[in-house]
Amino acid sequence: MSSIFPTLGIDRNKVRWEDYLTALTPWEQRGGLWFKREDYFAPLGYGGPNGSKMRQLIWYINRFRAGKTRLLTGASVQSPQLSMSAIVGAHFGLRCQQVVYSKPNSVLRHANPQIAAGFGADFVFAAAPYNPVIQRKVDELRSDDALVVEYGITVPHKKYPAADVRGFHETGAAQVQNLPPEVRTLIVPAGSCNSLTSILLGLSQNAHNLQTLFTVGIGPDKREWVLERLAAMGVDPAALRFRWQHHSLHDTGFSAYSDYFEGESYEGINFHPTYEAKIWRFLRQHLAPPLARDGTVGFWIVGALSHPDVVRPYFTHAA
Repeated sequence: MSSIFPTLGIDRNKVRWEDYLTALTPWEQRGGLWFKREDYFAPLGYGGPNGSKMRQLIWYINRFRAGKTRLLTGASVQSPQLSMSAIVGAHFGLRCQQVVYSKPNSVLRHANPQIAAGFGADFVFAAAPYNPVIQRKVDELRSDDALVVEYGITVPHKKYPAADVRGFHETGAAQVQNLPPEVRTLIVPAGSCNSLTSILLGLSQNAHNLQTLFTVGIGPDKREWVLERLAAMGVDPAALRFRWQHHSLHDTGFSAYSDYFEGESYEGINFHPTYEAKIWRFLRQHLAPPLARDGTVGFWIVGALSHPDVVRPYFTHAA
């Protein structure tokens, strides 16, 4: 199994991606550890855009696309937000306008803009390589016909009604349903923390036999943000029936968010260089005692690296 989608493709006459938002990705046991394979949520096949972010983006665009003719977003040329937005926009028939810091003659040297262009994205160029500058340009381009994909692919809880915030997270919360009953410790990446918030929402409804949630931060500490979002959805963190333990790779200096760790793998699973690979290297080098390989530990794979060649056959435009 490499994708939960029975039909691969971008044509809505053949497959509607929103129909699979709550389809469960599997758990796999390898070498005595359980792995949640969110990288199998891959509508264009394994190695194409995938994972929790892809699911949440599909929910968001499907929920708010009425009356819109285009998507508008802004991010680094290294960000999969660009490729994902263009791909999902194309699936729903929306052209994508993207704010980036680059030059017209060099933007397509980068993989994510190249993929985005292949699905019809148009680029607007920011004046500086800083996210606040990019997002200000996005704000300048806002209009009634544009659906804005927020930075980080999220639904800000101080801007949207609580029902929409909860709907955004319920698609990911459903993925907790098939947590193996023998798992007592669950390890989860904490980056933007949208996936983590979804997992916590799901575990607040059914913690199964979980005893410890061990989150590993790959960016600045966002636990306060997570607690605010849970409260906005009516979830009391004090009522959770397990211990929440956190360690920050970013704040301890083990790695910066922008660091790229290649070559980390386990039992045939190649970890994402920006996310899970950092956590795996930390666990290998610094966790004492080593991970128990007795079936009681689960590792949540939020997503895997995408490869341009996988999606190229589905391009809708010459890039």
